Amino acid sequence: MAEELIPHIDDREDKPVARIGIVVCECGDKISGVLSTDLLRERSASLPGVVYTMSGPYPCNIDGRSRLSQAIIDHKLERVLIAGCAPRLVEHLFRQTMAEAGLAGCYLGVVDIREQCAYVHASDPVAAMEKAANLIEMGVARLTEIDPPKTFSSDVVKSAMVIGSDLSGLTVAHALAGGDIDVSLVERDSQLGGTMYMLQDGAKELIAESVDLVSKHPQIQTMLNTRVTEVTGQPGNYQVHLAQDDQNFELNVGAIILATGVRPKSLDPNSWYDRSLVVSQIQFAHELEKATDANGKLALHDVVMILRTEDAEGGDCSPLCCMAGIRQAIHAKQLNPDINVTILFRDLYLGEAGGPGENLFLQAKGLGVNFFRYRRDYPPVIGRNAVEVADPLTDQPLKISCDRVVITMPLVPQDDSNTLVAMLHLPQDNRGFILERRIRLRPGNYVDDGIYVVGGAHYPTDTAETLLQAHITAARTLRFLGRDTLTTTGLLAEIDATLCTGCGNCPQVCPTSAIKLEKREGLLSLATVDLLRCIGCGNCVVVCPVKAISLPGYGDPAILAQISAALSSPGLVEEVEGIDQPIPKIVVLACEWSAYAAADMAGARRIPYPADVRIIRMNCSARFDPNHALWAFLNGADGVLVGICHKGECHYGNGNLYAEERVTALKKQLAEHGVDPRRLRLEFFSADDGLTFANSMNAFRDEISK
Repeated sequence: MAEELIPHIDDREDKPVARIGIVVCECGDKISGVLSTDLLRERSASLPGVVYTMSGPYPCNIDGRSRLSQAIIDHKLERVLIAGCAPRLVEHLFRQTMAEAGLAGCYLGVVDIREQCAYVHASDPVAAMEKAANLIEMGVARLTEIDPPKTFSSDVVKSAMVIGSDLSGLTVAHALAGGDIDVSLVERDSQLGGTMYMLQDGAKELIAESVDLVSKHPQIQTMLNTRVTEVTGQPGNYQVHLAQDDQNFELNVGAIILATGVRPKSLDPNSWYDRSLVVSQIQFAHELEKATDANGKLALHDVVMILRTEDAEGGDCSPLCCMAGIRQAIHAKQLNPDINVTILFRDLYLGEAGGPGENLFLQAKGLGVNFFRYRRDYPPVIGRNAVEVADPLTDQPLKISCDRVVITMPLVPQDDSNTLVAMLHLPQDNRGFILERRIRLRPGNYVDDGIYVVGGAHYPTDTAETLLQAHITAARTLRFLGRDTLTTTGLLAEIDATLCTGCGNCPQVCPTSAIKLEKREGLLSLATVDLLRCIGCGNCVVVCPVKAISLPGYGDPAILAQISAALSSPGLVEEVEGIDQPIPKIVVLACEWSAYAAADMAGARRIPYPADVRIIRMNCSARFDPNHALWAFLNGADGVLVGICHKGECHYGNGNLYAEERVTALKKQLAEHGVDPRRLRLEFFSADDGLTFANSMNAFRDEISK
């Protein structure tokens, strides 16, 4: 264990230099076997603000962290830099140590000199040493420029609102009330339960039972004929505006659950179909129900059911429709064994082999239900008393007599789905179904927003899946409402009110709608940040034309300081045909969830790439500012590579798409000003694909060299 105390000299008069301590990890001999950790510690001691250095075999173990904690107290350290292995492996440990010593975790920096130096450049110790020293210099440069993030807390209202009263909504409401939570159950229709139970196996009885339980529970307030008109507030404390008949009122709730369900698409009113002949699946369900009530009299002879109609193109068909159709066919045969039932299908979605769907199919076949596949390019044609369909084997037309045609219409979101999505800032898929934000993929230390989607609002679900989702959602909601306060400790956007011009750029790019404009005296509005919604992607920082928005830890001064430090070293040379030529200097602005992780993986697998590549860890590619690349070019970078997540995998929503757009625009501008646009490159990476990262670095280096 080696320690050194360095006199603190502040050579900058305009800004006080923070007291920085540096810990260099030997990692047994995994780092020290390639790098001279003592020399790194000595070189680090001369960096601005560094007052303490230490090196040891395993600083991340209990003894090492205990020594660091004592050093923070003894030497009054204000910043700590760890030079060791990948940040994702040890960062949380050192943050905890700093917190115990009274120093905020945001003042921690971790640079990877194991995977990104000792492992990947083991064959060239001189280059590895130079890179390690430079990475430490970059880490110190960042620490001198960061500002502490704000923390924000808010009380949690111990109540919930369930919007929609299908089986999922009723189940969630009753489960929450059973957990001693006051529940407001909002239904836009005049009765609870909806109509989709007619297509779900056993749902009618369950809904009837659930309606009775909900109606009698003292902690559930049922509001029929009620619509949600506006939602304001923040996670844990929402103000929901409602309209009921001619009255408007407001409720304060901590969580909101969407259980609006699905509905079958209506038959085209402009179609020539004979309405006495052709009905939808829901209409046929009512017909079967009436026949059952009338002692089993079903006055039909030939029923043709058409599954997977052309109206269902685009992926809206689901096992729910297919299985409901087969159950209706079975029901019809049970009511009238002499009835002829033919099911025309293109594909049957019955779920797993040996499951309920296959059992229904076999039961229907045993009762004499006919199944006939039709070809996509020759759909059934409905006549006045027959359905014509082409035999897929012979292409010969067949006519199937019918006095009832049942058409399976695609299941679509409820009419008010788009309105609720806009109010609650939720994403949708291309069919209009609601997508919950991917909390598991969202970076840590950001709060849940307390808005959940369950059941058919996601996609069509059968009874079993509906109940499973409902109980899981109730458990998540109870856990969320079980906290007294919500506290965010992540990196949050901060807006300087003296600079903000109210241009409106930032609300348009915020993935969580955390920014809004508020009117203030004078002509200019003010952008404000909902700190419990902000996830710190940094997109707003880039689009602000007057730089009124900052992101502590990833502000422009910190990023530009790292770029300057990365390009401050003289650089390496290589011999090409007997002539020493400089190795191109490449700066990589790497999303920590993709490119940076891939770089660590390349090191772990010992896949080499050029030693003069300098990787700057970015929280998200949304934080990429074209000015960062321009600054790198002005400071001597030969190439700049922006490493981002693959499309659809961004942890912050769509930051990678903004980064791609900005790189494309900047390449065009570089070309217009006589700069070769090939010096700027965009690459998509997966976190576990070290080979692709190394190959991309080698290819980019070769292209720059040419």
